[in-house]
Amino acid sequence: MLDPTLFDRFTMGFSLSVHIVIAVIGVVLPVLIIISDYLWLRNNDNYYKVLSGRLTTAFVILFAIGTASGMLVAINLLFLWPNFMALVGQVAMSPVYLEVFAFFTESIFLTVYIFYRDVFRSRYARIIVMIPVAIGAAMSAVLITVLNSFMNTPVGFNIPVYLQNGTITNVDPFAAFSAPAVGIEVSHVLATSYFAGAGIFVAFFALMLLYDRDKKLRIYHTKALKVSFIVMVIGVVLSLITGVLSIEGLYSIQPEKFAAIEMNLNSTAHAPEIIGGIYQNGSISYALLVPDLQSILATGSPSGAVPGLNQFPRNTWPPLIIHVLFDFMVIAGACTGLFLSIVFLLFALKRKVFENGFTLKLLVLSGIISVVLLENGWMVDEIGRQPWIIYNVMTVSQAANTSLSIVPIATLIVAIYLLVIPLTYLALTRVFKERRLDKEL
Repeated sequence: MLDPTLFDRFTMGFSLSVHIVIAVIGVVLPVLIIISDYLWLRNNDNYYKVLSGRLTTAFVILFAIGTASGMLVAINLLFLWPNFMALVGQVAMSPVYLEVFAFFTESIFLTVYIFYRDVFRSRYARIIVMIPVAIGAAMSAVLITVLNSFMNTPVGFNIPVYLQNGTITNVDPFAAFSAPAVGIEVSHVLATSYFAGAGIFVAFFALMLLYDRDKKLRIYHTKALKVSFIVMVIGVVLSLITGVLSIEGLYSIQPEKFAAIEMNLNSTAHAPEIIGGIYQNGSISYALLVPDLQSILATGSPSGAVPGLNQFPRNTWPPLIIHVLFDFMVIAGACTGLFLSIVFLLFALKRKVFENGFTLKLLVLSGIISVVLLENGWMVDEIGRQPWIIYNVMTVSQAANTSLSIVPIATLIVAIYLLVIPLTYLALTRVFKERRLDKEL
């Protein structure tokens, strides 16, 4: 017999995996447009003017698609997770309400920018108008992350009473903003959004340079690559810093997830960092151990004690696959950071790094990895909270719509998202095919 919960899980996971890519592009594009406008106005450089215009066109298309995708995610929540929404609607809905205002701010100022950017008396007014768009896009990401932080570290109501009889009491609707996970989650989400969002454009512009032969097109794509590359470098540095802080934060606020990520079967001091490994019959095989490193990273001391899964009931352990996903994320993130450091060093030394085929291929690879890391990090966070949808309050099974009638709805939603990907590509290529870059230049 079909388990509707599996459809709920798959539908939500697939929807978010597509939406998250569109969302991070929407977060980084206003920043790239602002930088392009500034460089155009400061240097009177037509290449940056053309770049700003084409980025704006892409932003408008993706903004519309992202809005539709976001509405579909909201429908997912209402149809697939009714019990979850019933609780969140009473306790932690304020971030969602405020996200609507962030969306309106972004929409209004984007409209003003598109229709009036060329009629302002001040040349720099167009930049001033785009700044609220960038803030609105970032705040949308922040506010949704606040809700996710609440799911990881719930606050704002009397949890013992709710667990005892299902009654929601002592509600503080704004307590979600002070959830213990908010600081580390928001900072890491913003950093990785700029990193992965810029990485997509780095990969695209580097790929164009690998095939460009026309001199003007090469100049254009080189300038575009420099803008996106700088944002990506800043993003990867902030991602590494906030990533370390995030894993340290898990040590104190979500010790069960921390133990699963590190594959700690038992609480211990002088804990080694476990790289790789397979869980078999209550033990770990085929793992590389780095003595004391885990204790140092988590507590600052080689003798520091770290939590183990033995502290928690076996039926609440997160799937230990997150250990493998986390190891991949750390290794791939370190490699990408190394790649970008090499390119940035050569760039700072005035080397012609954007004319070198090997360097360009390295940037294409880094951009692709940045998106993989984004998806991987999201999976570590969400799978690491299983079996809970709200940690220690409500399980995924309790939150799900278990009616078989949900199966066709879930199937339709997945089908729509399968169409979103090619249709987005076709829309962008159709528009830019009609607006030939060589003619604009």
